[in-house]
Amino acid sequence: MEVLRLSTRLAPLAALCALLLLAGCGTPTPVPSVVERPADTRFVANLPDGPITPPAEPAEAAVALASAEASSKSGTDAATQLSAWQKAADAGSPEGKYRYATMLSFGAAGPDKVGDGFDMLLALAKQGHGQAAMSLWRLSRMSRSGNLNQHAPYWFNIARRSGDAMAVEVYDKLLADHRAKGDLPPGGGTGDDFDRAITFTQPLAGSHEGIPLEYKVAAVLYPGWKRVTQSLYMDKEGKDYDVLVLENVEGQRVKLYFDITAWMTRR
Repeated sequence: MEVLRLSTRLAPLAALCALLLLAGCGTPTPVPSVVERPADTRFVANLPDGPITPPAEPAEAAVALASAEASSKSGTDAATQLSAWQKAADAGSPEGKYRYATMLSFGAAGPDKVGDGFDMLLALAKQGHGQAAMSLWRLSRMSRSGNLNQHAPYWFNIARRSGDAMAVEVYDKLLADHRAKGDLPPGGGTGDDFDRAITFTQPLAGSHEGIPLEYKVAAVLYPGWKRVTQSLYMDKEGKDYDVLVLENVEGQRVKLYFDITAWMTRR
């Protein structure tokens, strides 16, 4: 979608534990406050806006990947499976790297390799690997650190935009639940890009009513994040969009898209 930007308005780990990485997504322990600290660029993925194309499987890794998948399905011992997935990872297979990293994170190669597993998952997520991003989402949700809890929506955003089926399903249900409870205004869209921009179905008289609803959505979906910029766009069909850039204490940023055509106030 081609859009024209009309204006921009500026608005007033160290280490992560990889144990239990893929455990259930329970409610994180509440924290009294979030402590500001310098942003840690290690956890920032330089990915394009909008839909993300996950890393592709190279043809030269096909044999090693097929062998690892066969080993996993046959129910061989963990050491044999670990070796098979390592060979697939060494061959350059993203799936091989993900499966090998996951096993390392569970301690399959001993506690000294758990951190290596996390580093591999982080590298994959920064490349747009949806399952790896979902793994970091789960880990961030389980953290007792307020700073690391703020990582969760960031990796969740990347997983969705990468097309991870579980991320998309979970988010759709989350939005539906928030809207049913009244936490979010009635409407549609996910806010992940122009094509899936959030809309409000209630009649709005103009920006003075619509913009506060945008801020309410941002506060619910990205709690504790600050608004960095807010930009107005118009596409070739004359539809108007508002795009909020949000940032957390680690310097991770996301864009939240709103279709404001129905209530845009023009002066």
